[in-house]
Amino acid sequence: MILRDERRGIDHTVPPDGARLGRDPSLEIVFPETEDVVSGLHCRIICHGDETWWLEDLGSTNGTWLKGQRLAEPVQLLTGSVFSLGQRGPVLRVTIPGQLARTQQEVAARLVEGAPYIRLRRVKGGEDLIATGRDIVLGRSAGCQIALRTVADTVVSKRHARIAFDDAGRATLSDLGSRNGTYLNGNPVQGESALKPGDRVMLGWQGPMFELRMIGGSAMPEGDGAPYQPKNEPRKSIPGMLAAAEDEAAVQQGGKKKVRTGVFMKSMARQMVTESSRPFRIAVVVAFLALVAAVILVWEQSSRRAAESAARLATAETQLADRLRRSDSVAQNSAAQLDQMRQELETARRNAVNPSKLDSLERRLHDAEARAAARTDTVIQLAAPAPGPAAPRDFTDIARMNGRAVGLVIVGFPSDSGMGSGFAITASGYFVTARHVVRNDTLGPARSVMVMMEGSNVALPADVVAVSSAAAQDVAILKVRNYRGPMVRSMDWAGRGAQQGAPAVMLGFPLGTELALDQSGTVHSTLFGGYISQIGEMIRFSSTTYAGVSGSPVFNANGEVIAVHVGEPRGAHGLGVSLPLSKVRRWLPVEARVELGL
Repeated sequence: MILRDERRGIDHTVPPDGARLGRDPSLEIVFPETEDVVSGLHCRIICHGDETWWLEDLGSTNGTWLKGQRLAEPVQLLTGSVFSLGQRGPVLRVTIPGQLARTQQEVAARLVEGAPYIRLRRVKGGEDLIATGRDIVLGRSAGCQIALRTVADTVVSKRHARIAFDDAGRATLSDLGSRNGTYLNGNPVQGESALKPGDRVMLGWQGPMFELRMIGGSAMPEGDGAPYQPKNEPRKSIPGMLAAAEDEAAVQQGGKKKVRTGVFMKSMARQMVTESSRPFRIAVVVAFLALVAAVILVWEQSSRRAAESAARLATAETQLADRLRRSDSVAQNSAAQLDQMRQELETARRNAVNPSKLDSLERRLHDAEARAAARTDTVIQLAAPAPGPAAPRDFTDIARMNGRAVGLVIVGFPSDSGMGSGFAITASGYFVTARHVVRNDTLGPARSVMVMMEGSNVALPADVVAVSSAAAQDVAILKVRNYRGPMVRSMDWAGRGAQQGAPAVMLGFPLGTELALDQSGTVHSTLFGGYISQIGEMIRFSSTTYAGVSGSPVFNANGEVIAVHVGEPRGAHGLGVSLPLSKVRRWLPVEARVELGL
């Protein structure tokens, strides 16, 4: 017996009385110490008196594997058998001189006396192909009795040709309507053609050619015709490797076929390394390297954008802190001056100074207090990121009364995810957001929608119940499941609450969870202040806008929601665009209109 080490390209000769395999130097077949999965005494091969060869595992650590299964008892070896020492150890192919490669199916079939039986040999080299039965179909389909799965078989149809036996045991060949035809000894097959040992069958012109070595009880003497050359077996095609892996991994459980995923993946990996063509392996390596490069590139770009965003945010926070510190210093000095002026005025009153001087002190104090109040308003407005002056009033009540009705929208698409903002308009959970938040022309419709309300760390599932079909009206209506939270206090459905030049604010979630989440996982909204710069079909709002705020409610100075923020024009940084709430009304479901009294 000859054992071919497939990895190292070395042939090991097994003595007639058998051999032991392992890393122990005293054994008949020794493997180097670098083969760490091989035990010192791993397995043995023995020859029985009937000249059959058997493989037995000797309690090795990593096992001896044949056909994807670990040996639990001795098994017979045939020419063409392949086994490995451990799942990732040396792979050995068996050749028994004078014996043709056989399959286990062939051995079982020959035990049935009189069973129709054929053996085909690839003329250009490869393993012999065995089949039994009265009708034997040749083709690329896995359902064929002889399934052709190599790169040499690409011209073969799925069901190409058939070999049929009659009651007398005579065999005939017929074409099954194949695209490239079937040829017997160089002649195209028309109808049924009788077969005998030595005939050559070609599937497709210049396709794979097979020599009929054995048919029924007749066989060609070994040494005549095409030589047996298993080392020249053509490389498998991708469909062939898939089919072979499925065969290895298939088991019957409860009368049903089940494919073991682990065995399937290991078989595919082994075939790609040892049985695929060199160009294919190169293509796989190139594709893998390209994928790794693409992942690294995307990661670097994402990291760079995140770093730039963090740097901009840090710069803005630093500038704001500096302005607040300067304003606080001015305020402290102003407070000290006011205290001094009040003391001077009180002293003058106690000392009964003349009325003109007393009146002068009172006017100076009044003017100083007015200037201090103006500076206090300026300090309050410093927190607004608008490029222009902030709204000349305190919007604390608006944020306090409506903040809990604002939510962060998290959308899962088939291949990506996105975020936006929105707000609840009814107690039952009807929720308004921007259309492009839940529907992306590139990524497709949303697969899942979750909403996290302000001050909460719980994501509530939501359904998209209405989407605007008007190109200029970027709005969608959600229904938050099991909603028990508040809704915005006041809504301008009539469209009368927006005035050019009036102050307004917007509540949303810039940059999504990046800024909204605290350490406990709770989300918090951000308030933006500015002026209404233009009204009409859309409301233009002079305030800085960021990714993630689409769908935010825009409030006027009276605390009414007047619009839904949808983005900013290209190249017009600092000028947000919002859809008036009066335009949203037409897209509300009937139930929402009834609940709102519309």
